[in-house]
Amino acid sequence: MSRRQNTSGADHHQKPQVDDAERVETLAIPLIVVAGVPGAGKTEALTALPTQSPRVRLADPDRIRCQLRRLVPWLPYAYGRPIVHTLAHLWLFAQILNRSGGPLVVHDPGTRKWSRRIIVELALLCGYCPMIIYIDTNRATALKGQTQRGRVIRSQAFKRHWKRWLELRNRILDSEEISANEPWCRVVLSHREAVVDDVLGLLSSGRVASL
Repeated sequence: MSRRQNTSGADHHQKPQVDDAERVETLAIPLIVVAGVPGAGKTEALTALPTQSPRVRLADPDRIRCQLRRLVPWLPYAYGRPIVHTLAHLWLFAQILNRSGGPLVVHDPGTRKWSRRIIVELALLCGYCPMIIYIDTNRATALKGQTQRGRVIRSQAFKRHWKRWLELRNRILDSEEISANEPWCRVVLSHREAVVDDVLGLLSSGRVASL
């Protein structure tokens, strides 16, 4: 995995997961997963993207969450979460299948192997170049981020996310694949202040021809 310093000051750890480096060259449409533990800053990053890259499509469960809140404002967050997650995945799959829509940026924690596997395999099947960019953060900042956004997940759920994230982070820093049989074109480690610029950089990379 190569290591480079970008103009925003983010320290990147990137790994083309290929003998298929040619795949990075030839796939026309980038699909970028913005990942990180709850509270890392994913929603904030996706909110800022449309003003800088209007043609990018967003698969953000926050939109579904807002719609659900309008329909059933009395529903507690803990009960609404599984509904939001199910609808968000269905919406994501529909967006991936719509290749004509152009580049796609996905909001996902990236800590659940089953979710990553579905996204990367479906993306490749549909002709995208799937990339994943993790927002590196510390535990206190993530917990503070949850409080600021007004959505605090259960303590045990966060512990599971955090444990898996530490394992993933170590693998990225050790220049290893994040998991077997996950053929991402790029794996990038970023941080909250740089992630928007880093996503834009991947979208505009000369090695990936975005629409």
